[in-house]
Amino acid sequence: MLQRIRQFVTAGRQPTPADLELAQQFLPPELYELFLQQHPRDICHGAATARWLLARGHDSRDLIAAALLHDVGKGNQRRIDRAVYVAATWFRLERRLACATSRFELRRAADRSLRHSERGASLLAAGGAPARVVELTRRHHEPPGGDDMLALLQRADAAS
Repeated sequence: MLQRIRQFVTAGRQPTPADLELAQQFLPPELYELFLQQHPRDICHGAATARWLLARGHDSRDLIAAALLHDVGKGNQRRIDRAVYVAATWFRLERRLACATSRFELRRAADRSLRHSERGASLLAAGGAPARVVELTRRHHEPPGGDDMLALLQRADAAS
């Protein structure tokens, strides 16, 4: 719960030059363009996720690229869209809230949140991302099983 409150409070942050520099260091130009198309809060979150990994000695290019881009499928969402979606997940109502064809932006945004892993993986595949980056993005909310790299990404995601 405290993590969600922290996320809500810091949702208005803007990317720093250091965030953009980090992404340029690890992403080829076509993926850097996708990185820049994210909402500013997702740019900051992706950079923080990558920094968490780097600070712990994990510097695999695929892992860092996935950290930077794992939420690329969320698209542009208002703070209220995200807050309502999180609240809906607490009550397991996110699938009822989400509707891609609704006339209400809140419901369309909930659908993007619900499907952001798959949507992000598709965007990355179309952008020429390595298969491992696509897979990590697609699975970043699934149980990791024996996939140590996925487990690391999930820990970094939760910590940032």
